[in-house]
Amino acid sequence: MLSYQERFYRELHKSSFCLEVSYRESDIYLSCDKPLDETIVKSLLKRYYDDIASYIRSYPNFLTSLTPWKEDPFAPPIVKDMIAASKVSGIGPFSCVAGGISWYVGKEILNYCNELILENGGDLFLKINEDKKIGIYLGENFSPNFITVKIKKKESPFGVASSSSRFGHSLNFGRADLVTVVALDSLLADTFATVFSNKIKKIGDIEKVINEAKGYSFIKAVVVAFEGRIALWGEVELDV
Repeated sequence: MLSYQERFYRELHKSSFCLEVSYRESDIYLSCDKPLDETIVKSLLKRYYDDIASYIRSYPNFLTSLTPWKEDPFAPPIVKDMIAASKVSGIGPFSCVAGGISWYVGKEILNYCNELILENGGDLFLKINEDKKIGIYLGENFSPNFITVKIKKKESPFGVASSSSRFGHSLNFGRADLVTVVALDSLLADTFATVFSNKIKKIGDIEKVINEAKGYSFIKAVVVAFEGRIALWGEVELDV
């Protein structure tokens, strides 16, 4: 299992079963209420990873585009959803690649369990039947370097994603230590975490980003950490 510092989140109340699975550059960690067959999880991860990789071989610019990609009726479903999410956010489709994989793998795993938290590259797929407390890593500019938030349960699966200008591997044009977004799916959470993080360059931008988030019905919460300050909005509570 990777150490806490290498992940954006930690679940503070562990479920009965935990598993980590890797395939090429993708590494997922999941926590759920029932034992899972590792080979099934890995086959799901491989399927959706390979769908995206195959599309990139046909269209190399899909990997590097910073603007929305044209609709493609022949693309694999996961790629279609990446294209659709990035069209809403206005940036490139690879801004939600981690969210796409976590969403598609997570939905399949729900055939084998009732409650699931799955992390992939700073993105969470959640199906929780009770409120959960999750530690969010803020980076070394904060002391302590994580906060605990309460994520409220929902009837349907949903997504949580984080983007940082300080750590992680994603391209980022802002200055925020961390922006975390809770949304109705992992792809939208992922791409909008990047969008909002890119926009935060000074303290006044925090309020602008939160006001923008309020305009999207599919965004349920935002957490921003920047220059020693933490701002929260929506269906998330700081646990002190």
